[in-house]
Amino acid sequence: GGSWKDVVHIDPIFAPGDNPVKANFYKQMDRMVLDLKWLQDKGIPIVYTPFVELNDANKWHAREGNKNAVRLYRLVHDYFTAKGLNNILWAYHTTSGNGALEDYYPGDEYVDIIGKSAYGTGLNFSEYSWAVEKKKNHGKVIWWAELGIREPADRPRDCFDVLEKLEKSFPELAGFVFWSDAKYYNVTGNLNATEFMSSPKIIILK
Repeated sequence: GGSWKDVVHIDPIFAPGDNPVKANFYKQMDRMVLDLKWLQDKGIPIVYTPFVELNDANKWHAREGNKNAVRLYRLVHDYFTAKGLNNILWAYHTTSGNGALEDYYPGDEYVDIIGKSAYGTGLNFSEYSWAVEKKKNHGKVIWWAELGIREPADRPRDCFDVLEKLEKSFPELAGFVFWSDAKYYNVTGNLNATEFMSSPKIIILK
């Protein structure tokens, strides 16, 4: 309930017995269980990321490093599964930091979809070969979970350049998702946006 910059103590969530932090966290999980169960009853599958960018220290769940971040992810997975939810595709992703995907990986039994985030003209995926191995030998799906075309100070960029780089450099990707309403990140503030959105390779939600 405080500021996003507040000091975080995650261990109480895993402590035996009751405490306010643990009670609040379980209350939030129970709220999400009800929402996901409502969708399950309607036969709707969900791509669910319990903790966006699991390694990002700007977010509370990563403030104490990979050990507790992974523990949190696994806790949510196991709790939701024990509650009978079976409509979830578990998505895990990190920022574009080198090696982050491997360092924060919750484990094959906890992940269905592996992804990265990157904003701006650089699309770094240092663990791409590792992710491809997970796809080929463990049935994982790879995507670009959050994609921004350019930074605010960069010149508008041809949207098709981004698609071409993804297809050539990372051919095993199942797809990508543009993130943010900011025009410089998404297609509307870049070149050939209309043509790009009309491409058969692009899915538009209207």
